[in-house]
Amino acid sequence: MTTNSQLRIWRKVAAQRLDDLISKAEGDEVTDIDSVVDNLLRALGGQAPRSGDRPPYAGLFPDGAVVQQRRRAAGGIRVFIEHLQDEDFIPADDLIDQLLRSLSKLPPRPVGLPPYESLLSFSQATSPRQLQRWRELAAQALGQVIAQMPGDLCDADGAVDDLLRALGGQGMRPADRMPYQGLLPDGSVAELRQRAAKGVQVFIQHISADRFVSSDALIDGLLRSLRGLPPRPAGRRPYAGLFPESTINEITLEHLQHIAPNGRDAQLRKFVGPLNATMEEFEINTPLRQAHFLAQVAHESGEFNYVEEIASGAAYEGRSDLGNTQPGDGVRFKGRGLIQITGRFNYQDIGKAIGLDLISNPTRLADDDLAARSAGWFWNRESLNQVADKDDVRLVTRIINGGFNGLDDRVKKLAAAKRALGI
Repeated sequence: MTTNSQLRIWRKVAAQRLDDLISKAEGDEVTDIDSVVDNLLRALGGQAPRSGDRPPYAGLFPDGAVVQQRRRAAGGIRVFIEHLQDEDFIPADDLIDQLLRSLSKLPPRPVGLPPYESLLSFSQATSPRQLQRWRELAAQALGQVIAQMPGDLCDADGAVDDLLRALGGQGMRPADRMPYQGLLPDGSVAELRQRAAKGVQVFIQHISADRFVSSDALIDGLLRSLRGLPPRPAGRRPYAGLFPESTINEITLEHLQHIAPNGRDAQLRKFVGPLNATMEEFEINTPLRQAHFLAQVAHESGEFNYVEEIASGAAYEGRSDLGNTQPGDGVRFKGRGLIQITGRFNYQDIGKAIGLDLISNPTRLADDDLAARSAGWFWNRESLNQVADKDDVRLVTRIINGGFNGLDDRVKKLAAAKRALGI
């Protein structure tokens, strides 16, 4: 069954793709495709069908070259489709599906399937972990771009509003409403954009499908638009070209069980995805780098059982070298994450690097994703990939620990990690 929100997303994606495909159609002579484009444009505009003695586009646009007519038609079709408010399929959806398949050189829609089904589901093979990582990167990038948009409300805010409503399964914004009106609490333009940015991030992070869905194309399209990039080429997967493909050897639950035999399975299982994403982001992308990284975070976190310092943090109170200059900073910014990130300065630095306010919400650093990501951030800041490349466990330990506490256990875990990763 197709939901109303899914239909809205499909239509918006179809509008973007048709705009691109029609504009790029080859040839300077009128073809059968131009007839289909003309028919669709007239149907969407509520006009009578073109009479048989008229060439495509006649009476719709001023005379001009076929290429110019196609560009005009592409823009018109996009506008019409994006403003469709029908909550059920209409005849125009069949025409849109037919034209998309023709321009994409795909076979006709299988009998029994509704329009868009199997057409906008993006069946190209991508691993679930890669897709999850791309969505995480898209959420971060889109949130930052939206929050940093300058000036007064503009058309870009309307596009952000549209995405929020589509992802949230809400109806289209009424034509007489400004962007975000009725969707977000009132506030200044900057405040509205900050709220919209957070909302978009939350919605994207909660997409659970392990294959591409139409929402992915919509997210990709908005990110490209806000970055001033051309539309995604037809046939290219969402996010491909915006973010890098995975280049790491993925670790598994079994790898972690060998490295951290005393780790609780529930904890180890939670960290498989975040650790893979972190290692990709910070180029911990060789077996030797991975072995050193995993051995160190396994030791620091008590074999992944602890992501927050057991002590209260009061011992850090007044530590100006950590930036703890305000009352309560010691407890507030105590060690969190797989590598214990400690102190206001470090919380501020990592928050700035990843686009999150960890000063106002320091406990966020103990969540699974940031517990792993913060360890990668620290690893990258201290250039530990280069040290791991030299297989120098003593130097890696000294940089992380400030000394050699727990060195024997770190060496033992490194040996286990090397065996698990086939080094």
